[in-house]
Amino acid sequence: MSSEPRSAVLSVLRASDAPLAAPDVAQRLGIHTTTARFHLRNLVDDGKASALTLRSDSRGRPRTGYVAIAEMAVDPLLSALFEQLGTTASDREEAAARAGRAWASALSGGMPTPPTDTDLPDPVTIATDTLRHLGFRVSDVMSAFGTHEIRICSCPLRQVGAAHPEVARGIARGAIEFALASGSPTLADHYGVTVTPAPDGDCEITLRLSRRRSPVESSTG
Repeated sequence: MSSEPRSAVLSVLRASDAPLAAPDVAQRLGIHTTTARFHLRNLVDDGKASALTLRSDSRGRPRTGYVAIAEMAVDPLLSALFEQLGTTASDREEAAARAGRAWASALSGGMPTPPTDTDLPDPVTIATDTLRHLGFRVSDVMSAFGTHEIRICSCPLRQVGAAHPEVARGIARGAIEFALASGSPTLADHYGVTVTPAPDGDCEITLRLSRRRSPVESSTG
């Protein structure tokens, strides 16, 4: 129960290209599943791993998968590269959103597959599963009148957000835009994605999914 086996569990997560469930980790380390689950939950509490729901191939209970959270260090060279994304914060955020879509696309092979029994999957489920897969920690979800606000800790982009918050926001937005578009051909047309800094606490980003108004609603509103 010391830090040494927990470090071994974290190393297994970091070496995997896809989320791992507790039995997977236990098998790779030759430990009991209960022990693996204990350390995985503590890694989540420590902000070093993120948990997400894995789609089950059977009718049993959904499995919980875990991914390691890796912070991106921002050195002077990387900071200089961020500055080249645009002359204004708005330009840099748009460029970062394109990078976020490419990032999510590159990792899409290991992402949870949205259910196919509906033409319009739940956008919150798709967004939160994608965020957790990418290493973000979802701390709160609020829904009202077709708008969903998801507060997240920008764990993998914490240092990026500290130096260039517009870049961190753009990357998160782009990743969710890609996930919505991949979840359903029509889902991205139904929801717009915006990001704002959270006003307080450890979670730096509030991500908002807003239902787009139809042409009829716009003309009568």
